[in-house]
Amino acid sequence: MSTLPGNQLRTSRILNPSTGKGIVVAIDHGLFIGPLPGIEDSSKAIDVLLPGQPDAIQMTPGTTRANLHKFYGRNKPGVIVRLDATNIWRKKPAPKEGYYTHVATVKDAVQLGADAVVTFLFAGYDTDAQEADNLQTLARIGSESREYGIPFIVEPLAIQKGTNVVRDFEIMKLIIRMASEIGADLIKADFPESKKQFEELIRIASVPILVRGGPKMDSDREMLQMVKDAIDCGAKGIVFGRNVWQHKAPAKILQALAAIVHEGQSVTKALKVL
Repeated sequence: MSTLPGNQLRTSRILNPSTGKGIVVAIDHGLFIGPLPGIEDSSKAIDVLLPGQPDAIQMTPGTTRANLHKFYGRNKPGVIVRLDATNIWRKKPAPKEGYYTHVATVKDAVQLGADAVVTFLFAGYDTDAQEADNLQTLARIGSESREYGIPFIVEPLAIQKGTNVVRDFEIMKLIIRMASEIGADLIKADFPESKKQFEELIRIASVPILVRGGPKMDSDREMLQMVKDAIDCGAKGIVFGRNVWQHKAPAKILQALAAIVHEGQSVTKALKVL
């Protein structure tokens, strides 16, 4: 991770200095999939999340600009701004080869008061040129992030047409190492099939890993157990979306997640929060 003072200060607004871990809620899905249930109204979605006291909220530039006043003052979440977009998960109109594009600069994020920026790193494009373009964009964003002293979060994902989540472990190892090598300060990654595999991913990465929530899980216990396993293996926190804002009680599930991430509680004790 960067040793620049500004980077360290901003990181402390994402990873709680008391525990070294963080709970981030991502609500940037509208840029890729549209107004999903739970985030149709981004302003109301943020209002629902704030009582749960997440450490940070991940948003698009537009959502950040429209709602920045909600983050004024003490004891408010950090702000993470998404700088890129893709259409690979969109159903209508269906993507052809699928695109990846840069939608904002690090300077834009800094002017919005962001505490970090986040981008995708994909493996599985139809052409090598698309992968090269993705890497070139991330290299530029990484350089700008170091110039401005802002944490650079990379979200490495394997992609395949018609599949929402691809957890091929060999590809996961490749792209997590690529994210490390390109200069990420934090990596937002899927949890693989086992704790042993995740421990290997932790060793491969040269920077802290935050576990990505992905599609909504079947039960609270399943979700909390995955988080417990990840934290036990060395994860520095989570970045969850649908598993929080599509929950029947978003603030309560955030408190249950905090019991595990920040307090080291068991899944059974965390479930009692609900």
